[in-house]
Amino acid sequence: MNETEFLDYCKSQLSGPLKDEDVITMLTAWGSIKYAQGYNNALSEKEDIE
Repeated sequence: MNETEFLDYCKSQLSGPLKDEDVITMLTAWGSIKYAQGYNNALSEKEDIE
């Protein structure tokens, strides 16, 4: 899933108009997801090296 697909999914979960706060929350969530994925990938690569 890419960022655009994630934002489309989030928009489909909302009822009513999209507010700036909603977009900020969605982008913050996306950033957290990608950070966690990167962190987990780095840990698994580190374990492979050791």
